Amino acid sequence: MRHFEGVLGTSLEIQLLAETAEQASAAEHLLLAEIDRLELVFSRFLQGSELNQWQQSHQEWHSVSADLHWLLKESLFWMEQTDRAFHPGVDALTGLWKAAALNGRPPEQTEFQPVLEALSGPLWEVRDLKACKLSRLQLNFNGFAKGRIVDLACKRASEVPGVSELLVNIGGDLRHQGSRPIQVSIANPCSGADNLPAFACLQIQNQGLATSGHVHRGFQVGDQWHSHLIHPGTGLPVTRLAGVSVLADDSATADVLATAFSVLPIQDSLALADGLPRVGCLLIEGPQTVHFNRFWKDHVLSS
Repeated sequence: MRHFEGVLGTSLEIQLLAETAEQASAAEHLLLAEIDRLELVFSRFLQGSELNQWQQSHQEWHSVSADLHWLLKESLFWMEQTDRAFHPGVDALTGLWKAAALNGRPPEQTEFQPVLEALSGPLWEVRDLKACKLSRLQLNFNGFAKGRIVDLACKRASEVPGVSELLVNIGGDLRHQGSRPIQVSIANPCSGADNLPAFACLQIQNQGLATSGHVHRGFQVGDQWHSHLIHPGTGLPVTRLAGVSVLADDSATADVLATAFSVLPIQDSLALADGLPRVGCLLIEGPQTVHFNRFWKDHVLSS
């Protein structure tokens, strides 16, 4: 097992099994190089990233890489599938809550309204390997992009001959590839303590797992704590669910749905998960109030 800090702004854990130490070292090198390459494409924080360079344009078609084209096209798909619960423009609302934390009062409705109107319109279009940014809002795909990076980094490392097992965890986004199932744990989101027993244990194989929650991140506005998860249709923090975990065949799908399910009504999330192939979800309201679908249940290990 190898552990790294400061990868995509968070921690990276790699568990890798290969026939020789040289093969393991080569796979790790390729995995880290792929993460670095894709960060230069997707990052919202690196000024010179391809995404940020494209975002400087407005109402103009520009050629984009296959990686950025994939992200933009798939994001449009998931915005539609989730009724815009997943929304790359939500950073504009997050900015209002960051300002609220500084001045000690929640945003006024008059502050929300122009942002909500902008979020309701078309943001970009894609065709072939070209993309046109239609909105002046700054877009942030970090959550979805992180899952995609995990997927592609795993794929790159697994191409090394002799690699039989691989588990990558970047800031809670997991991806497993291998010939045998493994056990993973879901941390308890209902308490800040790190030494609590796992909330759930799953058996996964060649799948991705992502978790989202508001317990540890948010905005202190006056004497009230607000979630960092913002509903893109209302501008208000969402707090009903303490934690959301999603299991899918790839980390990108798990990642984008973990965000969407944090916003959607519970029954809508369960229905969407059941309507998609091989997607499981766990929605935690509190220690004794949980919701999950059949695919999730099928992967839970009995205590």
